[in-house]
Amino acid sequence: MGMSITIASAIVLVGWVIFVGAISAAIFSTINDIGSLVNSASTDKVKLMARLSLGIESIENRSVNFTVANIGSREIFLRNDTFAWNSVIIYYNNTDWQNYLIENYTVLHINATGTDISFDVTTHRCIKPGEEALIQVDLPSEAPDILETSLVTVIFASHYGVTASQEAYVSQYGERTLMSGMGASVFSEGNIATDYVR
Repeated sequence: MGMSITIASAIVLVGWVIFVGAISAAIFSTINDIGSLVNSASTDKVKLMARLSLGIESIENRSVNFTVANIGSREIFLRNDTFAWNSVIIYYNNTDWQNYLIENYTVLHINATGTDISFDVTTHRCIKPGEEALIQVDLPSEAPDILETSLVTVIFASHYGVTASQEAYVSQYGERTLMSGMGASVFSEGNIATDYVR
């Protein structure tokens, strides 16, 4: 009789431990899901506030200059002393298609959009709403040259996850001819609104 009470008590105790463990796991899972929803909502809000426009200015055999304009309401940080906050992707055809992810870019100057008012790039390391930056990207040493008659796509990926891109056809070095239907484009949250340049 005494042995069966011990066994029954042990079974009840194991059942309670399993029940409490299952309830605890469900509570922790729910708390994590709620935290993820709160964080993703704030991330989505930031992405909605960050908007960019990109325009290719010139294409050389080893470099591309382009302007990134901040048309949103969030600052876009460009770089600090040790690293760049954003990435640039260069995609072009040579004898075959080449693509390079480049994080070592040079900010040539930052201006208030549509004006000659410029800022010191050593102290003004972001583009605030209503400002634009002229950026130079050099190809890696192992990359083949960008040939005349190449089709070049430049994508600027910001630290917010918002990107802007433009595609251009190189008619001669230092200049570019935009392809019909391509232009300065704005991406936000995976949605694209294109400002066509003809």
